[in-house]
Amino acid sequence: MLRLTNLANKYQRRTLRPLYAQTQAYPYDAQLDAAFDRSVMFDSAAPAVAASKAAILPGLVASKLAGETVTLSVSGAGTDRDFGLFANFVGGELSDIPSDFDRVGVWRGAGSVFELLAPVFEDTGLATAAGNEAGTAATEVYGIGNAKGQLVFSAGASDTEDTARLIKYLSANAIIVELLV
Repeated sequence: MLRLTNLANKYQRRTLRPLYAQTQAYPYDAQLDAAFDRSVMFDSAAPAVAASKAAILPGLVASKLAGETVTLSVSGAGTDRDFGLFANFVGGELSDIPSDFDRVGVWRGAGSVFELLAPVFEDTGLATAAGNEAGTAATEVYGIGNAKGQLVFSAGASDTEDTARLIKYLSANAIIVELLV
């Protein structure tokens, strides 16, 4: 449940929307890393995107640490173990999670399909990559978590580290992806 601290946030849109998830996906109950700083708000560095009101947005990539502990994907080098997509706003004005609670939801499920809204994905070159997809494995567009936890995409053959496959590029503000984790 969204815990609003400011009535102006009443109509805040979720940045992750399940489309085909009734039987394909499941929210995994994970422990947020105790070292994660909830006071540092997410910054996409995109001028068109308003400043974030949470440290973690739904749809950002969760990386697995030891056991059931997760944190925001931070390496961007393919060395993180991407575990799924965060289901909750964490920290700030929009937190779904009380500040003294360390359990978060992470959407998992290969084959599930989600709509992601900006800024939880990096749009740089995505329109071109999506436009060049020719229905072959060599031109498919796959994504992993970058250094800010956003999905960043590149065209080419699938890799075991991939988190999602681009299904459809709707606009610079919305995409549809299939989870691979």
